[in-house]
Amino acid sequence: MYKHPTKGDVWGGVSASAVMLPQATAFGIALWAPYTQNPATGAMAGLITAIALCFFSGLSRGTSGMVSSPTGPTMVLVAGALASLYSRGFSTSELFLNIAIMLFLSGFIQILIGLFNGGRLIKFIPYPVVAGFMTGSALLMINSQVVMLDLLTLSPQTLNNILQQALWIPWLTALLTFLAISILPKILPVIPGTVSGLISGTLIFHLLNKFNSSSYSTEWVVGRLPDISSIQLINLSSFEHVPWLLILPISFALAVLSSLDSLLTSVVADVATTSRHNAKRELTGQGAGQMVAALFGGIAGAGTTGASIVAIKSGGRHWVAFFSALTFVLIIILLGPIAALLPISVLAGIILHVAIMGMLERDILLWLRNPRNRMDAMTAILVTGVTVTYDLMIAVGIGLILATFQFVRAQILSPVVHRRSTIAQHPSLRRRNEEHRNLLKEHADNILIYELKGNLFFGTVDKLFEEFNSDLHHPVQIILDMARVQQVDLTAVKMLQQMADRLHKVNGELIFTNVRKGKGLNKKVAKTLRQISPHHSGNYPVHTFIDADEAIEYAENKLLESLGAEPGASTKIELKDSELCHGFDETTLKTLQKNMKSVTLKSGDRLFKAGDIATELFVVLEGEIDILLPYDKKRYKRLAKFGPGAFFGEIVFLKSGARTADAKAIIDTELLMLDENGFEQLKTHNPQAAIMLVLRLGRELSERLRWTDTELRRLSD
Repeated sequence: MYKHPTKGDVWGGVSASAVMLPQATAFGIALWAPYTQNPATGAMAGLITAIALCFFSGLSRGTSGMVSSPTGPTMVLVAGALASLYSRGFSTSELFLNIAIMLFLSGFIQILIGLFNGGRLIKFIPYPVVAGFMTGSALLMINSQVVMLDLLTLSPQTLNNILQQALWIPWLTALLTFLAISILPKILPVIPGTVSGLISGTLIFHLLNKFNSSSYSTEWVVGRLPDISSIQLINLSSFEHVPWLLILPISFALAVLSSLDSLLTSVVADVATTSRHNAKRELTGQGAGQMVAALFGGIAGAGTTGASIVAIKSGGRHWVAFFSALTFVLIIILLGPIAALLPISVLAGIILHVAIMGMLERDILLWLRNPRNRMDAMTAILVTGVTVTYDLMIAVGIGLILATFQFVRAQILSPVVHRRSTIAQHPSLRRRNEEHRNLLKEHADNILIYELKGNLFFGTVDKLFEEFNSDLHHPVQIILDMARVQQVDLTAVKMLQQMADRLHKVNGELIFTNVRKGKGLNKKVAKTLRQISPHHSGNYPVHTFIDADEAIEYAENKLLESLGAEPGASTKIELKDSELCHGFDETTLKTLQKNMKSVTLKSGDRLFKAGDIATELFVVLEGEIDILLPYDKKRYKRLAKFGPGAFFGEIVFLKSGARTADAKAIIDTELLMLDENGFEQLKTHNPQAAIMLVLRLGRELSERLRWTDTELRRLSD
């Protein structure tokens, strides 16, 4: 949806540019000054990068309120590439060409990352790896600026020379700039810290030199920026001296790093604007900006958090990045001569502040003190060390490997069994008669319910087997509830197959429930077992049920059959054999049955719906009834299941009101119904029978409340 620019976009763009100007020029100078001996060229490269990134990032409209410029992490990576190229003997013009090719490829890869939703994968880089990388980058930045200040003051280091030539001025200027950025925002919060540092540091530098007898060296200032007309398109067609083995890996690393840096800034901007970024658009825009910046001699960059927050607080939203780019263009056109007064030492102070205050992760030392976070701290320290002493991307790779091992270790140590229970603690929802309940309670240990959790893979299968080992020697039915299982690998599937084999040999059975498709198992586990081992000798069924209750009911029915009981719904009973009439004499039974009506249902018929106003009590003589709680248009939660002999509807019978659930016949069903009129007749002709009926209903409600309390306690564990 198109939105017009606002006054907030204009002020946000100007404010953000003021914050990014020192950073962009400082990073550009830090990169190119050692190789070109012309700080102005580096400053222009930084400004070109900010213009291209802001323009194309704003054009993509991926993140509301975000602006982009050269950043510390990208500077460190490009600086490492420059040092490697320089050590191979490349000339200055060849350095420009190779870096331009590297940045162009990096931008192209970044576009591919965005188009193929790679932004989702980048977000999975563990924070200890990011913290170690950022800390290592900060140390490299600090070292580069110390080297820069040493070069500015290169001279025989005698006290006399230092005093006479005022070689202390750049160091003092950098220190005072650092302090100004830290202190002045507390006094003048309306002015961004980097702007305060730039202005105050520049004034301090020129005041110190004014009171110094000798004039300062021209190498101590940036120098006049080149005219905008002097910016030329770099010819990328010459590939004769391109070290592809060096360029390609760094291009990929830079694309990943820039994407990560930008997406982290996008998340911060989302919080500030209460909006949501589009990673695909943002990375595509950033990649296009990187490619264009490469063509005009720019350097790498990404979304920058500090300037984005300033832009958002100034009212910038949809068009703020465009106005930032426009502001930088005006700076190049109108303020080029002013750069001749800008001290390099001031920019060094700004970079030192960014590195020390913005990138060093001090919490790593706190992690070391906490045993739970000690491995994270070691990972961050290792990544930091390798970044500083060897190679940045190798460090990230090592960090990812360590983080992966740490994750696998945590998975191995975490328990795979959430809860073990029997049907004594977790019976099915099927309401059974007293005889069946007593049998199931007596033989409850013959049905075991294991609720598994986490990932079942090669690292946890041994622990899983140890948990089950003692139960695999007995003729028991083991129900595996997979609802909390995230993933199952091939090793775990083979282990499950072996467990099923061992149980089958001792007349037991392994039953599966809550199996989710896409987690490593088919919805029918037997199919998965056949697929991984079509010649498997196990010639027995492996049952899989949709939910745990169906699995438990199946196991209970099988256990009752083995004990000589008849659990099925096909057996028709008389009213005298129902739970409701247990203990009633013949006269009471006749009077009750006389006042009840017969109800027959076909399979799938609905007896009543939630919300129906009713007073009827039902007794099942044959068939099965499901009590279902609707929570969606087509979805239900089963609350109970009633077979022959069970009764239901006691709540509305005792106090008329709305039904709280649906009742549906699973198969052809026959019931007896006692309504309000029938009960009045019963009270009139046989008051004693009415009293016995009410007492029986009260006892049933009491038992169900106790069961509900037990179930709530179980679920809360």
